[in-house]
Parts: sequence; structure tokens; C-alpha cells
Amino acid sequence: MSSLQISQGTFRLSDTRTLNLPDLTLHAGESWAFVGTNGSGKSALARALAGELTQLKGERHCTFTRVTRLSFEQLQKLVSDEWQRNNTDLLSPGEEDTGRTTAEIIQDEVKDSARCQQWAEQFGIAGLLERRFKYLSTGETRKTLLCQALMSEPDLLILDEPFDGLDVHSRAQLALLLEKLNRQGYTLVLVLNRFDEIPPFVQYAGVLADCALTETGEKSALLQQALIAQLAHSEKLDGIRLPEPD
Repeated sequence: MSSLQISQGTFRLSDTRTLNLPDLTLHAGESWAFVGTNGSGKSALARALAGELTQLKGERHCTFTRVTRLSFEQLQKLVSDEWQRNNTDLLSPGEEDTGRTTAEIIQDEVKDSARCQQWAEQFGIAGLLERRFKYLSTGETRKTLLCQALMSEPDLLILDEPFDGLDVHSRAQLALLLEKLNRQGYTLVLVLNRFDEIPPFVQYAGVLADCALTETGEKSALLQQALIAQLAHSEKLDGIRLPEPD
């Protein structure tokens, strides 16, 4: 069984900052969610799990053969790049519009039209395959990028803030798709901002604070801990208007 194990890991973020992961083990087929506020080291954790950060101390042992990390920043860059194709310097004579179709984006690295069609149908975007990617909605672009990642059949899929920028309906829809992938045997890691973003199907969770992994365990047990539950409750108070000061 494939796994990813990190023991007493210290990873370099800059000359003065590090990410500390004391003890973490992910097994094939599991689903994890790591939660932390802005600046807690969430994106750094995603990169460390994917093997993209320089390790200064400790051990990292990974037997997953195909690890893929997706982030909101990658999606924004992809959309921006597609719009840049409309730069007049890049247009051919007589060409008024350019940009790749959804099918071309999905098959960017792996060319397989049958598999592309299969994933597009599973994610409900088969009718968008011939549409230009840059004209899709945020939720549709998110599904397209996931389809692109799944074309290479990764055995560990790391999603950095997958629900950012989505409305309530799109979040629920994406969560159901991720649950289906997990049931199909895909190992999933979700990096999230809030406890209430953790989908019901997720089995395990971890908490990040000050660039350190402070808690890990079964999701239900973790949320029952007093401090964690208090933090989760305080998040639900976000948006409540406080009385004006005297």
C-alpha cells in the first residue's frame, strides 16, 4: 500500500522561516483536510507534501508514484494566460479571437480524447469541451483543471483551497465530485481556510498554526477537542455585526 510519511520534518520557506511537520502519515485511499488561517503555512504544507520544498531536517518517505498538487493560484494563472493570447502581437493575420478549448486544456499534458470525454462526463462539463476555456465560469474552470490533473491518473491528489471563489451551490457540487473520486480509490488531501469547509466524507484532519502542524487525527475526534471546537465556533460568528462603541 502506498503511503507518505514525514517524521520531524523541517522545510525551508525563506532565509528566516521554516515549516515544521513533526509526525504525519498518509495512506492510500484516505481523505485528509488541513485547516489554518492565512499565514499559517497551508500552501507551504501542500508543497511539502508534494515534495516541492527543500527539506532541512527530518525524514520524508513517499511511495506514491504520481503526486499532483493543484492550487487556486495555478488556476488564476491559467485563465490569465489564456486571455493574454488575445494580445494583438500573438494573433495571426485575420484572426480575431484565440484561446484553447476546454478539451485542449484538459489534454494539455496527456492526449487521450476518450479519457478526456470520460472525465468531462463525470464532472458534468462534457457540453463545454468545445467552448473556449477563458469563457467558463469559476466553477467550470475548477472542474476543468481537476479533469486535467486526473488525465495523468495521480495516486495522490493535493488540492490547495479548492473551494475558494465558489458559491455555495458550486462548493457542494465540487465536494460531491471529490467524494466520488475518493470512493473510486483516489487519495485526497484538501488544504482549507475554515473548519466548516471540510466535506462530510473526509476521514482525517490536521490543524496548522504559525507554520507548524499542531494537531492531527480522525476528523470527528479532532473537532470534539475543546480548543478546536472553540475555533470552529468562532468562525461561524464571522459576519455578525457588533454593537457600536460608546
